[in-house]
Amino acid sequence: MIFSIDIYGEIQYLRYRIQPSLIGDRKINMTRKLAGDFAHFQRPRPLNDMAYETIKSGILEGKLISGEIYSELDLAESFGISRTPVREAFLRLAAENLIIFHPRKGISVNYFSKEDIENLFELRLAIEDAAANKIVGNLSQDQVQYIQDTIKQQQACIKEYDENLFLEFDREFHLFFVEISGNRFMVQTYNNIRDYITIPAREALRKKGRAEEVLSEHKAIVEALSGGDAERTREAIKIHLINSKLAALECRQ
Repeated sequence: MIFSIDIYGEIQYLRYRIQPSLIGDRKINMTRKLAGDFAHFQRPRPLNDMAYETIKSGILEGKLISGEIYSELDLAESFGISRTPVREAFLRLAAENLIIFHPRKGISVNYFSKEDIENLFELRLAIEDAAANKIVGNLSQDQVQYIQDTIKQQQACIKEYDENLFLEFDREFHLFFVEISGNRFMVQTYNNIRDYITIPAREALRKKGRAEEVLSEHKAIVEALSGGDAERTREAIKIHLINSKLAALECRQ
């Protein structure tokens, strides 16, 4: 199976519950689509926070893509707010290295080069390998059940063609191992790169059959963990991350 990126579709979900995708009119332009997301927030809330979260979600969900210029004025008008909150949101996103400013034009979503992807997966492997060493043989039955349930949720996402929720459970799957390692500095570092991980992960899912491969690789990791086999667990994680990296790089060619 291959996921297609629907920049117009509205996908809403509740944690651990799959709901049908709500597909909107494909003629609606990108900024109007984000305006709908913006309207979901309940006021009163700081407008700059609302603008920031809406635009950031648009980037991570593939609604805003690299190679396109997005105007501060257009986004502000579509949200029904002044330009100041949007400008402040842009500054925060630029500090997170998610967007690039283009003087007198607007912003574009940051493009992650092949080198960036290589470096990102190198860091991921170092963190997840270290986490695996700490948790193998120390997982409770409830913890094992939790990650098995996460895999089941991903399986349901494939059936529902819900790419965003699939990626959310993927993030939970990997972050869970790091969190239960008990190393707060690894958790902090991993949280700092979580958004960067989502972008190549989404690209990797464009490869036909990659979603099913991810499930198979996740199951292999859990099986090795449940068996208390540290070497096999580390190897399963390494294979999974290498395959994910190669799939993301392949989509850049």
